[in-house]
Amino acid sequence: MLGLRLRWIERAVQSNRILLYLSGATIVLSLTAGVIVHLVDKKDFPTVGIAVWWAVVTFTTVGYGDVIPTNTVGRTVASVVMVLGITFISVITALVTSALVTGEQRRRAQREAMQHPPIYESLARIEQQLEALERRLP
Repeated sequence: MLGLRLRWIERAVQSNRILLYLSGATIVLSLTAGVIVHLVDKKDFPTVGIAVWWAVVTFTTVGYGDVIPTNTVGRTVASVVMVLGITFISVITALVTSALVTGEQRRRAQREAMQHPPIYESLARIEQQLEALERRLP
Protein backbone atom coordinates (compact mmCIF):
# COMPACT_ATOMS: atom_id res chain seq x y z
CA MET A 1 0.00 0.00 0.00
CA LEU A 2 2.86 2.39 0.81
CA GLY A 3 4.48 1.74 -2.58
CA LEU A 4 1.21 2.64 -4.30
CA ARG A 5 1.04 5.91 -2.37
CA LEU A 6 4.65 6.76 -3.19
CA ARG A 7 4.04 6.17 -6.90
CA TRP A 8 0.95 8.40 -6.73
CA ILE A 9 2.99 11.14 -5.06
CA GLU A 10 5.78 10.79 -7.65
CA ARG A 11 3.28 11.08 -10.50
CA ALA A 12 1.67 14.11 -8.85
CA VAL A 13 5.03 15.84 -8.46
CA GLN A 14 6.17 15.00 -12.00
CA SER A 15 2.91 16.21 -13.54
CA ASN A 16 3.10 19.49 -11.57
CA ARG A 17 -0.32 18.80 -10.03
CA ILE A 18 0.99 18.49 -6.50
CA LEU A 19 0.18 22.11 -5.63
CA LEU A 20 -3.37 21.58 -6.84
CA TYR A 21 -3.65 18.45 -4.71
CA LEU A 22 -2.17 20.17 -1.65
CA SER A 23 -4.54 23.10 -2.09
CA GLY A 24 -7.50 20.74 -2.32
CA ALA A 25 -6.32 18.82 0.72
CA THR A 26 -5.91 22.08 2.64
CA ILE A 27 -9.47 23.11 1.85
CA VAL A 28 -10.94 19.69 2.69
CA LEU A 29 -8.96 19.38 5.92
CA SER A 30 -9.84 22.93 6.98
CA LEU A 31 -13.54 22.30 6.40
CA THR A 32 -13.37 18.93 8.16
CA ALA A 33 -11.46 20.35 11.14
CA GLY A 34 -13.89 23.25 11.35
CA VAL A 35 -16.91 20.95 11.44
CA ILE A 36 -15.28 18.62 13.98
CA VAL A 37 -14.24 21.42 16.33
CA HIS A 38 -17.73 22.95 16.06
CA LEU A 39 -19.28 19.61 17.03
CA VAL A 40 -16.97 19.02 20.00
CA ASP A 41 -16.68 22.61 21.28
CA LYS A 42 -19.91 24.54 20.65
CA LYS A 43 -19.10 26.96 23.46
CA ASP A 44 -15.99 28.39 21.77
CA PHE A 45 -17.20 27.72 18.20
CA PRO A 46 -20.94 28.49 18.14
CA THR A 47 -21.21 28.38 14.32
CA VAL A 48 -19.60 26.28 11.62
CA GLY A 49 -18.45 29.50 9.93
CA ILE A 50 -16.46 30.60 12.97
CA ALA A 51 -15.03 27.09 13.32
CA VAL A 52 -13.97 26.92 9.66
CA TRP A 53 -12.45 30.41 9.95
CA TRP A 54 -10.44 29.21 12.95
CA ALA A 55 -9.36 26.05 11.08
CA VAL A 56 -8.20 27.99 8.00
CA VAL A 57 -6.31 30.53 10.11
CA THR A 58 -4.70 27.74 12.14
CA PHE A 59 -3.98 25.53 9.14
CA THR A 60 -2.23 28.34 7.30
CA THR A 61 -0.22 29.06 10.48
CA VAL A 62 -1.47 32.66 10.60
CA GLY A 63 -3.10 32.15 14.00
CA TYR A 64 -4.89 35.43 14.70
CA GLY A 65 -6.01 34.21 18.12
CA ASP A 66 -9.46 35.73 17.85
CA VAL A 67 -11.02 32.29 18.41
CA ILE A 68 -9.30 29.48 20.33
CA PRO A 69 -10.36 26.08 21.64
CA THR A 70 -10.45 25.77 25.41
CA ASN A 71 -11.37 22.13 25.99
CA THR A 72 -9.13 19.08 25.57
CA VAL A 73 -10.78 17.70 22.43
CA GLY A 74 -10.70 21.09 20.73
CA ARG A 75 -7.03 21.51 21.58
CA THR A 76 -6.30 18.03 20.23
CA VAL A 77 -7.98 18.94 16.95
CA ALA A 78 -5.99 22.20 16.96
CA SER A 79 -2.75 20.29 17.46
CA VAL A 80 -3.46 18.05 14.46
CA VAL A 81 -4.41 21.05 12.32
CA MET A 82 -1.21 22.90 13.28
CA VAL A 83 1.05 19.93 12.53
CA LEU A 84 -0.64 19.38 9.16
CA GLY A 85 -0.38 23.07 8.31
CA ILE A 86 3.33 23.18 9.08
CA THR A 87 3.85 19.95 7.14
CA PHE A 88 2.03 21.23 4.07
CA ILE A 89 3.97 24.50 4.09
CA SER A 90 7.23 22.54 4.39
CA VAL A 91 6.26 20.31 1.46
CA ILE A 92 5.35 23.29 -0.71
CA THR A 93 8.64 25.00 0.15
CA ALA A 94 10.58 21.82 -0.70
CA LEU A 95 8.73 21.43 -4.02
CA VAL A 96 9.42 24.99 -5.09
CA THR A 97 13.08 24.67 -4.10
CA SER A 98 13.38 21.36 -5.93
CA ALA A 99 11.81 22.82 -9.07
CA LEU A 100 14.20 25.78 -9.03
CA VAL A 101 17.27 23.57 -8.48
CA THR A 102 16.20 21.07 -11.15
CA GLY A 103 15.61 23.87 -13.65
CA GLU A 104 19.03 25.35 -12.97
CA GLN A 105 20.69 21.92 -13.29
CA ARG A 106 18.98 21.40 -16.65
CA ARG A 107 20.09 24.82 -17.91
CA ARG A 108 23.65 24.20 -16.71
CA ALA A 109 23.77 20.78 -18.38
CA GLN A 110 22.55 22.31 -21.65
CA ARG A 111 25.19 25.05 -21.50
CA GLU A 112 27.95 22.52 -20.81
CA ALA A 113 26.78 20.25 -23.61
CA MET A 114 27.03 23.17 -26.03
CA GLN A 115 30.49 24.22 -24.82
CA HIS A 116 32.25 20.83 -24.66
CA PRO A 117 32.24 17.80 -26.94
CA PRO A 118 30.27 14.91 -25.45
CA ILE A 119 32.54 13.18 -22.96
CA TYR A 120 30.95 9.75 -23.35
CA GLU A 121 31.65 9.71 -27.09
CA SER A 122 35.29 10.60 -26.45
CA LEU A 123 35.61 7.89 -23.82
CA ALA A 124 34.04 5.32 -26.14
CA ARG A 125 36.59 6.16 -28.88
CA ILE A 126 39.46 5.88 -26.40
CA GLU A 127 38.19 2.50 -25.19
CA GLN A 128 37.96 1.24 -28.77
CA GLN A 129 41.52 2.36 -29.48
CA LEU A 130 42.76 0.63 -26.30
CA GLU A 131 40.98 -2.60 -27.25
CA ALA A 132 42.56 -2.45 -30.71
CA LEU A 133 46.02 -1.99 -29.16
CA GLU A 134 45.42 -4.86 -26.69
CA ARG A 135 44.49 -7.19 -29.55
CA ARG A 136 47.82 -6.43 -31.26
CA LEU A 137 49.81 -7.35 -28.12
CA PRO A 138 50.93 -11.00 -27.74
